[in-house]
Amino acid sequence: MPEDLSMQPAAPVTKWSAGSVRITSSTVTAREISGRLGITADEQFERDSLMSPRNPSSARRETCVWIRRSGLPDDSDLADHVRALVELVDGHREELASLSADCDLELFLGFGSENGPGGCVLPARLLAEVGALGLDIVLDLYPPEPTTTGASG
Repeated sequence: MPEDLSMQPAAPVTKWSAGSVRITSSTVTAREISGRLGITADEQFERDSLMSPRNPSSARRETCVWIRRSGLPDDSDLADHVRALVELVDGHREELASLSADCDLELFLGFGSENGPGGCVLPARLLAEVGALGLDIVLDLYPPEPTTTGASG
């Protein structure tokens, strides 16, 4: 007998989002980036450091990487992550502009929906603020895993 799907409760919408400012450079060190911005990184890696410190034969980084996360939980709206990061760096426009000559400046955003379509709205005014800071937007999307059904016999 076929299963009556109309009587089953809908699965809860499980989505997550994250955001960080990511700055990379082949000439400016991560330590210099922290110093020039006056902001401590949550994570930083220097150029030529091992990609996997536990594996001495792993590849080495071609650039330094400086990362500061939004600090918000992953169930926060993506726009809230963006707002928090804009507020974090807003008072450092001159420093960001100076760094942009030798660094790639990115607003790195992640978004995932585990059980179907998901989306968010990034208001035009907020995007204009990001643009005024000179940050490129990198959107890392995680679509739901495809469901597989086994054959019954």
